[in-house]
Amino acid sequence: MSKQTVGITSIGYYIPPGILTSKEMSKLSQLPEFIFTDKIGIKHKPVAGKDEHPSDMGIKAALASIDQAKITACEIDLIAYCAAGDYDYRFWSPAAKIQDALGAENAFAFEVKNFCNSGNLGIHICRNMLLADNDLSYALVVCSDKLSMLLDYSDVNNLSTFIMGDGAAAVILKKGELSNEILSYHGITNGKLVDCLKVSSAGTKFPVGGKPIKDELNYLKVEDPQELERILQDVYLENYGKVIHRSLEKSGYSIKDVDFLLTNQVKKSLSKAILESLNLKDEQTLISLPEYGHLGAVDTIFGLAKTLEANKIKPGNIVVLASSAAGFSWAALTVRY
Repeated sequence: MSKQTVGITSIGYYIPPGILTSKEMSKLSQLPEFIFTDKIGIKHKPVAGKDEHPSDMGIKAALASIDQAKITACEIDLIAYCAAGDYDYRFWSPAAKIQDALGAENAFAFEVKNFCNSGNLGIHICRNMLLADNDLSYALVVCSDKLSMLLDYSDVNNLSTFIMGDGAAAVILKKGELSNEILSYHGITNGKLVDCLKVSSAGTKFPVGGKPIKDELNYLKVEDPQELERILQDVYLENYGKVIHRSLEKSGYSIKDVDFLLTNQVKKSLSKAILESLNLKDEQTLISLPEYGHLGAVDTIFGLAKTLEANKIKPGNIVVLASSAAGFSWAALTVRY
């Protein structure tokens, strides 16, 4: 009896038309433009319009993935909405919104919140759910975030977050798909850094409707960026390597078997260091940061879509989707094409 498989049968994405350039970010932050273009490696990034929200972008990406899969929304059994968690509303279900908008009346919808790892984790969870239940055949994993709204460019301590932009990506997973097979996942967390990166307002500590909230608490803040940088230097590359090697090992492969590594988008020097630490070449990845910035959990799926569009991935290729996230966590997912 052959082992049951789950594969990625289609990918859709949506990038909003609005753009914020390095020149504009330079002006907002009062930092030289070369900091953005040369040191970080970003030229511009997509920014959603005032009336364009995470669920709106997610619906567009989902529709694109359904169309590409040549299925109807009624065939979808699971919908996982995977994001950083800054939804259209504070107490609300974007997964249910998407389920209703698509007309996916037979789907169970839920949220996955693990910041930039959310997409990898959502695919892993849905794969396991499909394999565990004979009644389930299709899952839709949607990643969508409007991270640009969290940024305060006047506080240069938050420079590392200024690459964050807006967008959405979605994949359809199919049980019995023999190609694009999802193999193994591995993730780890180092909670010592948990308070280094957060938005303080609207939680139980600084609730809406209580004492007046300082405006700065509404934005993403990096606490003690020098200390954060120092600690991350000690653990970041090590943990990135750990999850990639372990995901491959669980799948029956090693780093020598990898054809493509698609990561969340980080500054130019760090992206280069990730590849060098794994003895991988520039042509084995996709750097979308210059034109698209960092799109949170969208990055790895978007990178996979763009690499496929370029006809670079061939049957039998081993592709690893790897990401790091606030919290801080690292995760990797191995796929065999």
